[in-house]
Amino acid sequence: MKKLVMTVAAATTMLFAAQNMTAQETTQDVAMNETEVQAPVEGFEQIEVSELPITVTDAIEADKAGSEVTEAWVDAEKKTFKLILVAEGAEAETAYINVAGEWVEPKE
Repeated sequence: MKKLVMTVAAATTMLFAAQNMTAQETTQDVAMNETEVQAPVEGFEQIEVSELPITVTDAIEADKAGSEVTEAWVDAEKKTFKLILVAEGAEAETAYINVAGEWVEPKE
């Protein structure tokens, strides 16, 4: 009788564990299918990274060594650039720099 109770308990545990694993796999599949949509940046127009002025690229190399610009925007009126910088082993960083190569704080 004791073996019968243990067998039923073991079977029930395996059933719930299998259902839990299936639910986790489904959640991961849904998360991987999501796409990220970037909203337009107010006042800035997206440009190619290759279009950045030499003063800006020199400042990035000097001050943010090891970082790579993945996206760039320009505010032609204020002559300011918004950059997405990615360094190995770190999260993406948003930085603002003017045409003279000086880092600036964004005004909200």
